Amino acid sequence: MVDFINEVEEELRKDKYNQLLRKFGPYIVAVIIIVVAATGFYEYRNYKTAQTAKAASAAYESAGKIEKTGDIQGAIVKFTALAEIAPDGYAGLSLTRAAGLKVQLGDMNGAVVLFDRAVGKFNKPIHKDLAGLKAAYILLDLGRYDDVLVRAGTLAVDGAPYQDLAKELLAHAALQSGDMDTARTGFTYLSNAPGVASGVQSRAAQALALINAERVVPVPTLSQSGIVTDTDTDNTVSGPEIPAPEPATPQDQQE
Repeated sequence: MVDFINEVEEELRKDKYNQLLRKFGPYIVAVIIIVVAATGFYEYRNYKTAQTAKAASAAYESAGKIEKTGDIQGAIVKFTALAEIAPDGYAGLSLTRAAGLKVQLGDMNGAVVLFDRAVGKFNKPIHKDLAGLKAAYILLDLGRYDDVLVRAGTLAVDGAPYQDLAKELLAHAALQSGDMDTARTGFTYLSNAPGVASGVQSRAAQALALINAERVVPVPTLSQSGIVTDTDTDNTVSGPEIPAPEPATPQDQQE
């Protein structure tokens, strides 16, 4: 009798499981399929990303070899072409290299365009701001001070990777454009504020000393008699040269 009852209960349990399986089985199978498919897609995407990065690295090295042969224009073409297909990190780095080569050729406006493109390709602020800062340096050399003030202003906010260099650039732009009060204020801050990089602090102090002294630079000229004389120029003060930061490396970008 007990065995009979156990058999009945077992059959009832089987019937209940079968009912649940018929009701929820399709959903369970669908979930399993989705999980398997998602896992496969994730692994495939990682594989493709690794392959793309490997190909980009090889192409980057190839462009570098072209540069070493002296074919600067060919290297620019190679680097800019790579930027169209490479992952963002290598794309930004390639555009930065191409911009540097543009500078070597004297195409400053072209270099600014490529640095601006590099800003859009980088993901990390430290790389984005470096490319933007280099473009601002070039614009300062070109005398486009209003552009420098706009660009460097966004890079000089507190906490930005290159805030000290950007503030120094702003002060120099003000100095070169004749806004002595703004330049003096900027250099005073950089020469006294705690935490400012020592190099920036030293250069700012030198520039401030020149401004406060209102130094007049004598320029030798020839008189009508042919005797060399000294004439005074206006009280324009040239700021010290600002060293540009070192470019990022492929190893930095992969970190």
